[in-house]
Amino acid sequence: MERRAIGARSARAQAKRTQILDGAQRLFLEHGYAATSTDAVAAAAGVSKQTLYAYYPSKEELLVDVIRRLVEPATDAVAGLAEGPAPADRDDLRRALCRLAEQIMATVMQPAYLALLRVIVAEAPRQPRLAELYKATVPERGFRAVSALLADAAERGVVAATDLDAAARLFVGPLLTYAILDGLVGDGPPRPPAPERIAAIVDLFLRAVT
Repeated sequence: MERRAIGARSARAQAKRTQILDGAQRLFLEHGYAATSTDAVAAAAGVSKQTLYAYYPSKEELLVDVIRRLVEPATDAVAGLAEGPAPADRDDLRRALCRLAEQIMATVMQPAYLALLRVIVAEAPRQPRLAELYKATVPERGFRAVSALLADAAERGVVAATDLDAAARLFVGPLLTYAILDGLVGDGPPRPPAPERIAAIVDLFLRAVT
């Protein structure tokens, strides 16, 4: 009986947290971080300020959770791809990199993700902490995933021993041009690259590192 009561309280708390995050995410992405007050978040979420502060003592903590909710499932998927079996040969590595590139593009071309990027770019000069939060949540995990995959391949002699950080940037950089040119500043909805375009980027990258 007591266990069911605890479970019910936990479910109610999670529902309330989701309610707050829904309201905060909508306001942050529509109006920006600085222009969104905690009063506005409480009103949008349909909760009192006392309740809001019980879950999120600061607006920064609330933003961290909004960022995490937007990107963590995709970045976990990217990390999971890198944690698979080490590539045994060049074909194995090519398949793994294509899957990794497709997952990265699926992440960065989401409308909500692009809206988040716009908020970060607009607010970073006035709120430097936002850029730090974003970098720790998304890019650093992505670079670590690529570096780990390349390190496994290097141990097996599939790629040449090289600067893994530089190699990871060489791989991710061309993909991000699509997010910028065909997402952030493009006309209309985001236009992710076709699978054959991703494969071409992977093949060019492999020429450099194998």
